[in-house]
Amino acid sequence: MLFKAMQDEMDRTKKELTLPDAPSTYFVGYTVAENTYLSVSSSLGTITYTKESPRERVHSVNLYVGDSQFSSDYSYTDNGINLNFFTTRDDNYDQLRRNFWQTSDVAYKFAVEVYKSKKNAVKTATISEEEKALPDMLPLTGTVVSTPAIPEFNLNKKAYQDLANKLSVIFEKYPSVFGSSVEIGGIQTVYYYLTTEGTKIKEPAGYVSIVIKGSVRNDLGQVVEDKKAIYAKNFDKLPAESELISSVTSFAERLSTLAKAPNIHEYYLGPVLFEESASAKIFADNLIDPSGIVAFRQPFQVMASVARAENVGDAKNVKPLEDRIGKKVIDNRLNVQNRTDLTEYEGMSLIGNYTLDAQGVVPVKEIKLVENGILKSLLSSRVPTKKVKGSTGSLRYGVIPRSITKAVAPGTLIVSAPEGASSSELKSQLIKAAIEEGLDYAYIVRNFAGGTDQYLYKVSVKDGSETLVTGAEISPIQFIKLKRVLGVSKDEMAFNYLYKGSIPTSIIAPKSVLIEDIEIMNKPMNVQKESPLIAK
Repeated sequence: MLFKAMQDEMDRTKKELTLPDAPSTYFVGYTVAENTYLSVSSSLGTITYTKESPRERVHSVNLYVGDSQFSSDYSYTDNGINLNFFTTRDDNYDQLRRNFWQTSDVAYKFAVEVYKSKKNAVKTATISEEEKALPDMLPLTGTVVSTPAIPEFNLNKKAYQDLANKLSVIFEKYPSVFGSSVEIGGIQTVYYYLTTEGTKIKEPAGYVSIVIKGSVRNDLGQVVEDKKAIYAKNFDKLPAESELISSVTSFAERLSTLAKAPNIHEYYLGPVLFEESASAKIFADNLIDPSGIVAFRQPFQVMASVARAENVGDAKNVKPLEDRIGKKVIDNRLNVQNRTDLTEYEGMSLIGNYTLDAQGVVPVKEIKLVENGILKSLLSSRVPTKKVKGSTGSLRYGVIPRSITKAVAPGTLIVSAPEGASSSELKSQLIKAAIEEGLDYAYIVRNFAGGTDQYLYKVSVKDGSETLVTGAEISPIQFIKLKRVLGVSKDEMAFNYLYKGSIPTSIIAPKSVLIEDIEIMNKPMNVQKESPLIAK
């Protein structure tokens, strides 16, 4: 019923939606996102919040006028009209068609306005003639029709609540931790996508998350907060209960130590060893970005009165890597590849795997992006750039209630250093580098918790002893820092996270990376003189 309503309204849209002296429609794509989700929160063994949603639907329309060479696509993000519209949750043919008709009407008028505005914008754009001559969309190499049965997704409320209570009660053993909670959420989105090219897909996407939160207050009244997120493809793919209990216990113990940790007071510039999640975050933040291994096409700022156009002003600051294909971009010891088919890593569920992208393109299962520091390729959609002329099937769907999001992103990004050092060797290299700079100490960062709340350890160059400290701000680690690192680990760890807050992504990265000339400085912390009352 849903696909029939989409198809019939799409045929009408392509044939009948016209305006005098306006370009005709050349491409229409309808996307429907069908969401179901459950979220529970528990504090000290008691459920404090539960929210569950019945099936909800939203839809969006990508409608372009013109042709594939020059169209009304101005942002090159595949977002079409920058709105999500609620859709009836019932399989009512007439109501569904009415929903799609209303959106298509707005989308067509928007596309006509944008087309005219874009023509003017191209004339004054500071881009090369080569870029102006690029087509707006590459043709499909084959039409995909895929409507598989959707696997069961566990949204059992009692199971979620029981686990949340069992994990949150652990904090009763740690009185210095306040505001603690364990939140467990599961969401599945089934995407229905139909285009005038003949693509017809039904693609599920989803994940389950456990978010552990807590705060401590030191003797000065300064508050330190932390949170840890654990992701899996489904509730049944979460780590074993014993492993989750161990994770929460370790979180509480480590957070408790921050209450007694001294503040740093002096400015530091020197070598820093990033370990565990801090190492993964550095690679993810710098590589998975339009200034990293993601192909980028300069958008055009356009005007429209029918609907709001995307503000693409920030795109002017993007410095894409594609001109450096064939050249060194990161340390020669590092390799980077993308995998779209990995479901596990050493028994851990990976959330980045997928079978079709948001344009109905079958993704390349494995692609080398960087080899021995040399950039080989980029992740891309159907939008060509100067150096990238084909899609890798990397336009990913996001998973978020009541919204449709898309972005070019990896499935599982693998950063490896086969000739790297061991973790103990890297600590020795850290101390050696600090001594060479005349420093009495160096630093190890094991987690970025946000703001001043990171796990930062001051390392004595005399004996290698470590002291946990707080109240520090670490300067941003720019991409250029990865071109030559002092050392990198051959051992790896896997992490899951949501790219841009919604796209399930996995990264396998070195456990440690040693980087020189990192700034660390004192930053005032939030002060709370009295601990809040906590009901038990």
